[in-house]
Amino acid sequence: MILIFVIYLMLIGSTVSLKSTKKSFVNDLFKNYVKSERPVTRDEDEVYVNISLEIKNIIEFDITKGIMTSNLLLGLSWYDVNLMWNSENTNISYVKVELQKVWYPNVQICNSVTGKFTFDGNWGVTIKSDGSVHLHIDQIFHTYCKVNVNKYPFDEHECDISVCFEHQMNLEVMLHDFMYRVTYKPISNQWDYRYEYREVEKEEIITAGVIVYSKRKTSSVTVTKIIPPIMLTLLILSVYVLPASSGEKVSIAITVFLANIVFLSETEKKLGNNSREPSIYLIYLLILTLVSGLSSISSVIVCKLYAHESSASTISEKGQETNRSKTKIGIIGNADEPIIETKSKRRFRKCRIKYQMLDKLFLSATVLFLLLYIIIVSANSI
Repeated sequence: MILIFVIYLMLIGSTVSLKSTKKSFVNDLFKNYVKSERPVTRDEDEVYVNISLEIKNIIEFDITKGIMTSNLLLGLSWYDVNLMWNSENTNISYVKVELQKVWYPNVQICNSVTGKFTFDGNWGVTIKSDGSVHLHIDQIFHTYCKVNVNKYPFDEHECDISVCFEHQMNLEVMLHDFMYRVTYKPISNQWDYRYEYREVEKEEIITAGVIVYSKRKTSSVTVTKIIPPIMLTLLILSVYVLPASSGEKVSIAITVFLANIVFLSETEKKLGNNSREPSIYLIYLLILTLVSGLSSISSVIVCKLYAHESSASTISEKGQETNRSKTKIGIIGNADEPIIETKSKRRFRKCRIKYQMLDKLFLSATVLFLLLYIIIVSANSI
């Protein structure tokens, strides 16, 4: 028992001794270190930085704002000639210090919504005996995306996560190597993500990164977005089929028109106005709303003609009943009366033909117009 206690005390003592040794070594290492000077031997030398980007999680993708929220692990490494030592003599292979003590390159996420992020001086960096300095930044970033809802609800968008250096006159800091990896494994999401390496740009501002393609998954939710336009189309066409004698033609037409307006406005809010190309889906809804408004006006005209026809028919029937009553009481009718009745019937037939043809004309024009739009859009999409 005493032996175990002695060994335990020895371990504690060696640990404390190592910590004190490292602390004194760090003090000696940074004794003459100047943070503001670039870590190179000559002024014309360049500092080469290795950058790694790990996509740990994609938290949200908002197409209305065109913003992707993701958890990124940004890794930086470079060589500092002023922070080198012989590990065999000191028996220390690495030390950990605060970022505020060393020189570091100003690397940013270029297309960040919040602008440039500030380096926290309390972040820890690891310095190895060969002078390599390693910094890892685990943070949530909001980056802009190129939204394109042209083929909504089968849309695909492009999100660029770019890492860049600040503007340099003489390119004193260069990008040596860039690599990325994806550890994000979504369990259930409405988006399928595809990743592609972005070529390094070295004009004025050095930029490298990864392009994230976000494509909407084809699921039951996607199908439910197609059903409303189909049903609204059928409802608009059914307004022309509904006879005016039902007494509900105008009210149903107006109801369908209002439903189109509500669905159009809600869809527009959902898609936003950040798309590079107009949405075929939204344009079709706009056309449906216009056609629905015209169907309401045509229903009013048809019902007006039907009302005239009905009133004229009622007057004709009353005239025929009067003639019959006169015949019953022995009054001989005038010779001109059959001629008047014949003319009245002809006028009613003409009105009836116009009333029937008007609904068919509006229905044919609407079907042709919608079919023409669908054919043109399909031809352009191929």
